Amino acid sequence: MVITGLIAFDLLTSLAALAELQRSDTKESLRGLSGVYVISQLIDVQPEGLTTDGINKMVKAALAKAKIAVDAEPKKDNGDANLSITVDTISQPQLGVYAFTVEVAVTQNVQLARQRNSTPVSARTWSKTIQGITTPDRIDVIEQALKQGLDRFAADYHAVNP
Repeated sequence: MVITGLIAFDLLTSLAALAELQRSDTKESLRGLSGVYVISQLIDVQPEGLTTDGINKMVKAALAKAKIAVDAEPKKDNGDANLSITVDTISQPQLGVYAFTVEVAVTQNVQLARQRNSTPVSARTWSKTIQGITTPDRIDVIEQALKQGLDRFAADYHAVNP
């Protein structure tokens, strides 16, 4: 009964992740970016084998492979663009699983169209969120979700920055 429930939950979660609505114009917010500053964080439980440093290395390697510059610090002339990586894991010890959410998001300074003379504010302009369930011996599933989010970012980035 528990296995059937987990399979149903996993299927629904996967379908929800695949059916995630993302406005098609959000990739336009990436146009003209010359690079991003990377911020990574793990929230709640830190599964064995998954570290913030490891996530940073994975992200920077993926961006280098995609030929997207990684800034050493946010650059004002680039809108203080940040690529924020958040991995949130919750342990379910009774079931022996982790529920997780991986989010890849771009935050940058923007200006409201209706207030052209206002001071720019920081806002999320692009994001990809993936949810799932895995077991402690399959932490690679979380890494695959992160790779999927990074691949989407790279594809959208290159679609507007050929």
